[in-house]
Amino acid sequence: MLAQTAVHAGAQPLRLLAEPRRRARRRGRAMRALSSILLGGVVLLILAVIGGMLLGLWRFRVIDTGSMHPTLKPGDVAVLTPERTADLRRGQIVAFHPPGEPRLTVLHRVFSIHRSRNVVIIQTKGDANNAPDVWHARILGNTVWIETRKATKVGYLAVWSQQRPVRFGLLVAIVILVASMLLSSMWRPPHAKPLSRTRLLRTSRAPG
Repeated sequence: MLAQTAVHAGAQPLRLLAEPRRRARRRGRAMRALSSILLGGVVLLILAVIGGMLLGLWRFRVIDTGSMHPTLKPGDVAVLTPERTADLRRGQIVAFHPPGEPRLTVLHRVFSIHRSRNVVIIQTKGDANNAPDVWHARILGNTVWIETRKATKVGYLAVWSQQRPVRFGLLVAIVILVASMLLSSMWRPPHAKPLSRTRLLRTSRAPG
């Protein structure tokens, strides 16, 4: 008796999609998008900081002493914004050069103000000091820089980044990141169609 195989006329081809490759491509696209967003955010932040400084909107000062503790602690970064000299008030934290110290910038709180015609003379005091400063600083010009915000402990990073090897390393890292993103976009293979394998059930008949 001849053996016969059953014929399934309604059987559908069996398709095996390459799901691992799809997942790998999705992960690759997600990582590229994330790196682009991070890099773009860092670049925009740097441009905003530099642009604001060039336009005279703000300045930054690293706190390296404890004379303004606890308001400003060593390692903090004070954000300075311009204020009209006529609007300067007692109690504000102001940046100034003490008399005879043109290279020294001090951030202390205004203790007293003396206005005489076009001359404004202030006496300051550090929050951690027991007595006012011994000097009386004369404000020149129509604008003075006052502390409006602070970034806690960021000053350590700012001081660390001033070292030449660190700056060189950061520059190299940014260049490598940008170059890798450009190369990955240039050498990205074209999207291939999903691979499939079809297994067809064929009927066979034993030889007679």
